[in-house]
Amino acid sequence: MSTLRSRHVRNRARRGAGVPVALLGLTTTLLLTSCGTGSGGSGGEPTVVASTDTWAKVAEAVAGEHAEVESIISDNEADPHSYESTPRDAAKINQADLVVHNGGGYDSFVSQVLSGNSADTPSVEAVAAAETEEGHGAHESTEQPAESSHAASEHAEHSEDHSHAHSGNEHEHTHDHAHSGNEHVWYQPQSVRRVADRIAEELSELSPDRSADFEQAAAEFDRRLDEVDGDIAEIRQQHRGTEVLTTAPIADLLLDETGLNDITPRSYVQSVESGNDPAASTIAELQDLVDSGRPAVLIHNPQTASPLTERLRERAERNGIPVVSMPETLPADETYQQWISGRVSALQAALDKAPTPQR
Repeated sequence: MSTLRSRHVRNRARRGAGVPVALLGLTTTLLLTSCGTGSGGSGGEPTVVASTDTWAKVAEAVAGEHAEVESIISDNEADPHSYESTPRDAAKINQADLVVHNGGGYDSFVSQVLSGNSADTPSVEAVAAAETEEGHGAHESTEQPAESSHAASEHAEHSEDHSHAHSGNEHEHTHDHAHSGNEHVWYQPQSVRRVADRIAEELSELSPDRSADFEQAAAEFDRRLDEVDGDIAEIRQQHRGTEVLTTAPIADLLLDETGLNDITPRSYVQSVESGNDPAASTIAELQDLVDSGRPAVLIHNPQTASPLTERLRERAERNGIPVVSMPETLPADETYQQWISGRVSALQAALDKAPTPQR
């Protein structure tokens, strides 16, 4: 039976099964000779390899025309949790001047390749960068059970840049499930700012003569997210405490920032995060919640869709509950700023038109 969320692939060696010995030898030679060469792009610019197009878009915003940026995963139908890397992917990572990846167990194939790279390729890990922010140190891998419930208090203290958007007991909503550690940090603009700053620092080390350009680009990236912050603050002001339901715990950090109350059952979240199918009683609880009309919005991740989540989506639509898509990766024709702004705007529009919840 297929699970709602694929388990992380830990044994990459099996990918060589059935490959001719000569080809394996050639691949091994390629990987050994390419480790850490970091020779730069065709024009002499640094080469940046990102695990997903999300982080590639952030790197592109900072690097501009002064680096060549490529992502390993760019298929917006793919689920990065279950991505199986290839020898070609490993060669790209080992040959890069800078690697940008998510961390937190999300794209573990990158960490595996980097750990075997004797050249110690510079890298930026998004989860680690997010952890450097005071008051945001709980972005641990969801593979590790959390003790507290969604830990809204961990997100109550924002940086000084965002303190104007808070008043009174912000984030006073309560959450019902135990997954405070969430690796989907690109759904939290403040964390993405820190990733952009780290990319600028690393690129400045690689190309010192361009450091001013990288710093300026990172500052502009930050400025463009100010409007998104304002939209998030508006949702928090107008809809704080509003109940929502999710098909996957992907946008939890955004939900915390907006002050929404995620009422997804604990048992369902635990099933998703462990890669198991939920129990029949859990499915019944989800269906009852949708039929009750309590959730104002259903948050849906189309890239981890399953027959169950599709039925929930259809059930929500039949009950007049707006559905907002929150995917794993970005469309090719959008920058990160455009994409996150679109997701926040879609959430705002859904909340504004949602029917009055039934009690």
